[in-house]
Amino acid sequence: MSIPMPKLPEGVEAGKLVFKLLNIRENKVIGRKEVTAEAWHVGLPTPSRVQLREEIAKAMGVDVKQVYVVRVVTEYGRHRSVIEAHVYDDPNIGENVEPLYIKLRNMPKEEAKKIREEMKKRKTEKKAAAKKQ
Repeated sequence: MSIPMPKLPEGVEAGKLVFKLLNIRENKVIGRKEVTAEAWHVGLPTPSRVQLREEIAKAMGVDVKQVYVVRVVTEYGRHRSVIEAHVYDDPNIGENVEPLYIKLRNMPKEEAKKIREEMKKRKTEKKAAAKKQ
């Protein structure tokens, strides 16, 4: 006895990432758009944040530097992820507003690893300097 596969929406097929914007809310005070999107990835793993940033930037017609993926929620067995992202009008505002952990999550892994190691090194140096005094 096999388990029936749930019906997939139109246009979704196995082995292909299908991306769709669900909701765009404008936050004029901060100068950003708060985007909710969904990504169907049947037969594929959950897309990386870097890949999702590129998809959102392409869908919104902006530069990747203006997009920060805040949350990705994948339901087990559904082949669907719901994404929350912030798209800034000016990339400098996003750089100043978004917390460091969000910025690190949205970087390629190698780049984020270097920054984390640098921060750890500075922290140990501060502790060593404090002990000397």
